[in-house]
Amino acid sequence: MQTDKDKKHVSSQVMELKDLISGPLVATIDADSISSRRYLNYLLDLTFESYDRKTGKAGKMRTLDFTYQTQDVGGPHTQRISIPLLTLVPLPLLQVKEADFDFDIQIVDALSADKDAAFSLKNGSSPEEEESTEGVKLRVSMAQASREGKTTEGVRKSLTANMKVKVRMQQADMPGGLSNLLHLTTSNVQSESVDETEGKEVNDGQ
Repeated sequence: MQTDKDKKHVSSQVMELKDLISGPLVATIDADSISSRRYLNYLLDLTFESYDRKTGKAGKMRTLDFTYQTQDVGGPHTQRISIPLLTLVPLPLLQVKEADFDFDIQIVDALSADKDAAFSLKNGSSPEEEESTEGVKLRVSMAQASREGKTTEGVRKSLTANMKVKVRMQQADMPGGLSNLLHLTTSNVQSESVDETEGKEVNDGQ
């Protein structure tokens, strides 16, 4: 005996052609949007020590600080370098370049809206006339892709949904704001002599 769950699963194989086509397109747009939001979160976490999403104010920029020794005629010196982390790692700025969808479908039936089926006493016209002028609606089901050879699983074959999806990603163009930020951070690499700084602090203390 077929349960309600089985009936729901079988009926879900039939849908309007426009819904079948628009579904993967909307999903691709949503996936691209999710990728952009995750990239933005990654960029903010990498660049700033804190960020307030309500006010849009960022905290101190994250930097890589280290010291190294140099030698000249005056003897050894210690230099301190501070480099923004944003300039040291590649940014995963990707976008969907192409999305190809190959459907194997079977037309189940064609429905035409019956404009005399409903009548509004208030407006004096049928809802179909007011809302849309759609004619024939094609209902389709996902069909098994045609292949050579035979299979013994006829029932499974008739209910198998087939869709071939090919998505190609590419490096997105760098936004103008990010380009300016990288220019500022790249030119903001700081280098100072630790020896001179320590000597100044000692003199100020005296």
